[in-house]
Amino acid sequence: MIGIVTTFILVAGSFHGGWCWPRTATLLRDRGHTVFTPSLTGMGERAHLTTSTGIGLQTHVDDVLAVVDAEELTEVVLVGHSYAGVVVGSVIDRRPEPFRRVVYLDALVPEDGRSVIDLLGSAGGYFLDRADVDAGVIPLDEESLDRWGLAEPGDREWVRRRASPQPLATFTDKAVMCRSATAPGIPATYVYCTVKPRVDLFTEIAARAKADPAWSYVEVAGPHDAMITHPVETAAVLAAL
Repeated sequence: MIGIVTTFILVAGSFHGGWCWPRTATLLRDRGHTVFTPSLTGMGERAHLTTSTGIGLQTHVDDVLAVVDAEELTEVVLVGHSYAGVVVGSVIDRRPEPFRRVVYLDALVPEDGRSVIDLLGSAGGYFLDRADVDAGVIPLDEESLDRWGLAEPGDREWVRRRASPQPLATFTDKAVMCRSATAPGIPATYVYCTVKPRVDLFTEIAARAKADPAWSYVEVAGPHDAMITHPVETAAVLAAL
């Protein structure tokens, strides 16, 4: 049975593009929902644009708002995975009117004046140390694939083939937020992926959201890339929102 029909924009995290969503997006569409899975500038099928100058956090915010404007969308549930939590939170802060909920899927939560590197804490230095400053990107590494929980060799190779270097400025640009991530009027949900490696960047963020009555909180029994490895569970959680 099809319940309330929702428009979703699913925004992929670092090194990922819109290519990571089809398993989950297909299940949502089968339920009657409308789903957009844009790739941010420099990622996925737009990886060739990495050679352009000036790709930063604001570029990715503009990418999401461009989808809203081009498709004339309203009442959108905006979902950001991992790094894209900073993107979707910044989108809501800049223009909340088209959205009815923002969902942080195992994601960072933006804070005014802090970059992704800042939010990552000690892990931020790891990414900076690997950055190719001349090319303006952070290359993908095998440790990231481990953290994403890609236990099936086929999934791991599929992601390795498709993943793109992350534009460096998207990690170093500081977010500019006029409101908190749980600003009144736009409900915020944190979806925590419970299958974790020994060192996880999102456990503390999830714990804060779970303890804060301003958030709604749910869990998916899958790893960080649950939209790939556990699409049934991920689609069920998103559809329930």
